[in-house]
Amino acid sequence: MMKNLRPKDTGRALSDEPGGGEQFTCLICRDAHFVHPLKEDGKCDHSAIVPCQCVKEQIERERIQRLLRYCELPVGTTHMTFGNFKVTPELQEAYDLALQLAEGGDVTWLTLMAGTMRGKTHLAIAISRRWLESGKPAKYAYVPLLFEELRRGFREEGDRSYEARFDRFLNVPLLVLDDLGTENRTPWVQEKMDIIIDYRLVQGLPLVVTTNTPQDELPFRIANRLGRLPSSRIVFIDAPKFIYTRKGM
Repeated sequence: MMKNLRPKDTGRALSDEPGGGEQFTCLICRDAHFVHPLKEDGKCDHSAIVPCQCVKEQIERERIQRLLRYCELPVGTTHMTFGNFKVTPELQEAYDLALQLAEGGDVTWLTLMAGTMRGKTHLAIAISRRWLESGKPAKYAYVPLLFEELRRGFREEGDRSYEARFDRFLNVPLLVLDDLGTENRTPWVQEKMDIIIDYRLVQGLPLVVTTNTPQDELPFRIANRLGRLPSSRIVFIDAPKFIYTRKGM
């Protein structure tokens, strides 16, 4: 049996013509998916249309999916959320600062330094997911592959061109650079990384960095900038190898 949505006083159907006995899934928009909005005085604004409430959730889901595709999180990382992160005393500071950045707190630049399998990538991806859930674009990049992506752009045009790809790394609202220090440090690579970090520093754009390279072994210009902003935090994680939990999965 077809379920009808109850009309609410949020808009008016695009047509006032009788439905001719038709049954509609939504009695508000008569399945047109758009309505004329109401003005502050309660009258219908026939000069505009807005999505009906019956499709707003679908539109939001599709928008989140587009943001996820744009972010390019690694396959197999759906479990990397704050809910699945096992917080130990050694990881508490990193977790707290990651959550602050993810929820728009005082921290806007966060660098997580640790050996392999210490939870830093998990936290970086959890930040990205929380950011996306709030409807804000984010971009994840595994640093060694970032430069391969840029090089591919030399052979393409439009949104996939070198210029378009590089602009995304510069201007995306949140950039996550995973495994900084493992890239091949050619002069070209070093120049591009310097530009990305310098630009985001000057513009005050949020940045998350993970690395297992000691700070004094990173290129001087980059190491010097990671903690320069008042809202920057650098965390050295001294913890046992991280074990994933299944909480919330």
